[in-house]
Amino acid sequence: MVDLSLIVLSKTNSDAVFNMTNTCFKTFIESAEKANKSYEIILVESELNSTYNFEIPQLKTIKPESVFNFHKFLNIGIKVSKAHNYILSNNDLVFDENWLVELFKVADAHPEIDSFSPYDKFSNKLPKTIIEAKDYVCGYEIQKHLTGWCIFTRSKVFSKLKSLDERFGFYYADFDYAMDLQKYNIKQALVTKSEVLHLESMSTEKVEKQDFELPKRTPKYIIEQNWTWVLENKNMIEGLIIFHDKWGERKILKLKLYIAQRLQSLGLGMLNRFILTNK
Repeated sequence: MVDLSLIVLSKTNSDAVFNMTNTCFKTFIESAEKANKSYEIILVESELNSTYNFEIPQLKTIKPESVFNFHKFLNIGIKVSKAHNYILSNNDLVFDENWLVELFKVADAHPEIDSFSPYDKFSNKLPKTIIEAKDYVCGYEIQKHLTGWCIFTRSKVFSKLKSLDERFGFYYADFDYAMDLQKYNIKQALVTKSEVLHLESMSTEKVEKQDFELPKRTPKYIIEQNWTWVLENKNMIEGLIIFHDKWGERKILKLKLYIAQRLQSLGLGMLNRFILTNK
């Protein structure tokens, strides 16, 4: 067994992607050595014909012969991992050399927390006053407490979750993971001094508007509230539909989450698995 398994998803089909992924690997290795942690790196590669070779001796590459699916590919990496802790990661990350040092300061001091996210100053939505005042902030909100592009989780989490839900090929995968954590009373925290740069958050490239007919089951609230970032992406809408099919419609889900949060605050979070039932 090793301390850490970095599980990275990539489609290495150009020099730019190769260089970006290579930077991800190298900055991670520097941070693991700084934290004095043993590690392995598992690359789940969706480009079957890729001829790029990463000169990383600790690297194992897996090429599934199937269409890319975010959760499915992460599950593949998790199954072959031999680590006590998983880092579920995009390939477009630059790890600060101290991100693991800072993360383990919190993780070692708080064994009751089993899932963590690092901090990216360009994309995190928490107020700066909170970031500056606290070493960690518990919660489940996406882009605040949980970053879907980099999740540090103790391997024992998957003794409860079993696996990530492969109905979520990409969109709303992070929301589904956050719901699973709450269902199984698993605490999640943002570690404010554990810094990672997510290169996507630096991009100013605009996605072209898609021309399509809205699916019949498009939730009414995203139309009424004009969620343009969702309404202009059919795959994102379909991900949202799957999310509501699994966890409940918006009004019912809000009530369930309120009850679950109250139970957790009273030390009765183990009952959440009955409140946050899924299909």
